[in-house]
Amino acid sequence: MNKISKIIIFCTLLGIVSLQSFAIKPDRNYRFYPEKLGLIYRDLDVKTSDGLKIKTWFFPAQPALSEKELDMAWKNSVRKTYRTIDDKRRPTIIIANGDAGNMSYQQLVYSQYFTNTGYNVVTFDWRGFGESSEWKMNTDYLAYSELLIDYDAVIKAVLQQKEVDTSALVVFGWSTGAYLSMAAASKYDNIKAFVAIGLMTTFDEAYPVLKKVSKNANRNLIIPSDYPLNLQPLMLAPKWNKATFLIVGELDDRSPVWMSEKIYAKLSSKKELWIVKDTDHSMMKKGKIDFASLNKRIMKFLEKNMK
Repeated sequence: MNKISKIIIFCTLLGIVSLQSFAIKPDRNYRFYPEKLGLIYRDLDVKTSDGLKIKTWFFPAQPALSEKELDMAWKNSVRKTYRTIDDKRRPTIIIANGDAGNMSYQQLVYSQYFTNTGYNVVTFDWRGFGESSEWKMNTDYLAYSELLIDYDAVIKAVLQQKEVDTSALVVFGWSTGAYLSMAAASKYDNIKAFVAIGLMTTFDEAYPVLKKVSKNANRNLIIPSDYPLNLQPLMLAPKWNKATFLIVGELDDRSPVWMSEKIYAKLSSKKELWIVKDTDHSMMKKGKIDFASLNKRIMKFLEKNMK
């Protein structure tokens, strides 16, 4: 892994440590913009059905930069003119954030890797997060059903882009972003693969788990009453028809291994389950995330299932 990647990962992890959340925890400030890694990107104009702006970055497939180019980008971050390597429509990965932070965290690390392997990548922020439209949230909520509106708007916008092979979409999310990805993807045949880190089964099963590990035993965590019950992972699994890669930390105390195993058992589509040894809900092991291993395993899964 190159020097600049190590720096961004280190700085990202400093933020990830503060992202250990049990419910909604928006961050309006970006720690980095993509130009810090020399990434080519453009903003997508994404508006929800209820009139909100969803800040979205579109990263086209692009060649890896040299060590010198990365060093220059890190020291002198200038946004590059948007361009693509060719006119080919390419498979595209949509990355969904969890319930905390924004898309300036590990999303940039994933975007760097996957665009260098020939995929387009799309990242976005939920309403009330990052530079998306302001939207008042109760931070005791585990999620809001309105986030599915945001996700749907992003998918529809992505399908309209000339760089995108509309028959080859992937959704990838962790924690809250994992179950929202599964719910959003269920409505689209265009989405061929689903990658999830730390996927819960249902709110009813997740709630007591979260209460047990919460540092504040008196905190009133709230399950969204209007969230579609049929779009919870355990309910979707029996009829799920997309290639699925479930990743879960062996030490995950928020969406424990048994949850992924329970969902995996109900899946009839192409599927893989990876229990990552000695890692927690954030994929951290001794304060670090092994992005190299994660990226390689995800890419291996995609190479096998996106043909």
